[in-house]
Amino acid sequence: MTEDKPTTAEQERRRFFRIDDEVGLALTPVAASDEEAAIAAHQGSTNRIGLLNELRGMRYEHLPQQRSLESKFPTVASYIRILERQLDILAQAIDGRDDFPSKPNTMANISAQGLSLMTDEVFAIDSMVSVKLALFPDLCRIEALGRVVRGETTSPKADVAIEFTHLRDADREAIIRHIYLLQRQRLQARYEDE
Repeated sequence: MTEDKPTTAEQERRRFFRIDDEVGLALTPVAASDEEAAIAAHQGSTNRIGLLNELRGMRYEHLPQQRSLESKFPTVASYIRILERQLDILAQAIDGRDDFPSKPNTMANISAQGLSLMTDEVFAIDSMVSVKLALFPDLCRIEALGRVVRGETTSPKADVAIEFTHLRDADREAIIRHIYLLQRQRLQARYEDE
């Protein structure tokens, strides 16, 4: 009896947890002739969109120190939380872009590797797509480039899957944190219902 082993692509897709979530999403096809310019713009820009995710990532890395501070010096820890909120507000103001969805508009299955959804728009397999993703309620905004890996037309919608090809590390970590928190909230809600 032989055991079917997953292909490398299947293993990659399984590296990250996936979850269904209602997100703000804007997908824009990138013409084949514009792909190099889109990649260069994504890699070369000092993207202000990612600033908030960078700040939150640093905060998350230092949670043990923050918890220690809270137990030893609660007043200082309280003041630091105020400063962190101020930094979040400043990062959102510096971003200043309004081309992201401001409210959830799409039910999607998301992971740190990519996303899948049902959409009215049909995308060619292996075509590049610009992704503007907003996660709620924490208003986490992510800008990425991806490749269409599935585009099956089912009446009346298309079942599309996009694999991120260009995603900043801080943005990937933000998606992972979002999925973790959402799973935890859903498990707590299920436990409370039982």
